[in-house]
Amino acid sequence: MENKKLLRTLLYTGIGCISLSAAITIAAPSFQGPSSVPQFHPLCLSILKDWSQDGGALDMQQCALTQSDVEVIKTPDGAYYAKRVNGEAGFMAYKPIGSLDESMELLLVYDKKNGNPITSIHFLGRIPGSALNRAFLTTIEKGGDRCLGGVSAARLISPSELEVDVNATVHQMLTFLTDSGSRDATSLSLKPNNYEAYACAGTITKTYNLISNKMNFSKVTFTRDESRKVIDKSSRCYDKVVAEQLSAPRVLDMAQYQDFLETYKQHCGNIR
Repeated sequence: MENKKLLRTLLYTGIGCISLSAAITIAAPSFQGPSSVPQFHPLCLSILKDWSQDGGALDMQQCALTQSDVEVIKTPDGAYYAKRVNGEAGFMAYKPIGSLDESMELLLVYDKKNGNPITSIHFLGRIPGSALNRAFLTTIEKGGDRCLGGVSAARLISPSELEVDVNATVHQMLTFLTDSGSRDATSLSLKPNNYEAYACAGTITKTYNLISNKMNFSKVTFTRDESRKVIDKSSRCYDKVVAEQLSAPRVLDMAQYQDFLETYKQHCGNIR
């Protein structure tokens, strides 16, 4: 993630080529939920991702017209989906997260080419006064594939805070606090070795401060229990502890999570 100055500055300066007049008064920051995000054509996001690497921008409305013959499907969970064209395999899809100050949208993007879809969260910002009215400003979370660090969900909880739920395996659920770089939002990786669907053990929630560019872990949600031991026998002890020691909905804050680690060690031994 690139280093950002104050979010308010980004909201009005786009990619750095537009400046505010000193006479303009900036309103108090605001945020809205998923329904505030306008609809984009998913294939235009693929084009914009490529252009933004060179600092470029793209008129998303004009792009949507050029892609109008490609069907966009809204999935049951609220994502917008379109198959790739011109002989390319896979699809592009996105789920709206919310908007900031009516000038920047956040999207959870699913990018599938040959393998499974890779998830990421993007800011999509407007450039005031420009014919090219949108540009990617930054990527907040580069997730992975399913349990390989895939982003499960994301929410704006204030004008300056974004919560991101990241899928994790049993090993990651036990070790993410001690992983190298886990406190650094620019290098954090939640990519366990075993990423098959059955390996999902829960989600780790991170809270990003969009102004200071800082991240902290805020909660851990356990989604598997002893019923999964037939599939993943190597994690029987973990599953037994979750089933017997945690009551529904099995959502722990960080202090409670530390207590769970101690309980796990008492029943299963040291974490490897």
